[in-house]
Amino acid sequence: MTHRKELAATVSRVKAKARLRRLVAAIPLAGIAAAAEFERRDFLSWQEENPDGTFGQYGCEASVLSAEVMDEVLQELPEAVRPRKETVLKMLPKCDE
Repeated sequence: MTHRKELAATVSRVKAKARLRRLVAAIPLAGIAAAAEFERRDFLSWQEENPDGTFGQYGCEASVLSAEVMDEVLQELPEAVRPRKETVLKMLPKCDE
């Protein structure tokens, strides 16, 4: 059971990094529509594991995980195109939980 939780956490971190990469890449222009479709697919996948979960709950979970991997993702980008951490954090959903 513990291994299963660790594996799920690792998978969630990988997904959060990918989500954050897409979000950062979508900032400039037409990538916004593609990012929205990727996010929809991620939500549907998350909903399979959390059938009673809402989009708000998904957004909060995704936001927390994205914040955890933010520095790693931003450091992988070339400095010339790297947005400020605060700019990206403003785009993440706000959660009360």
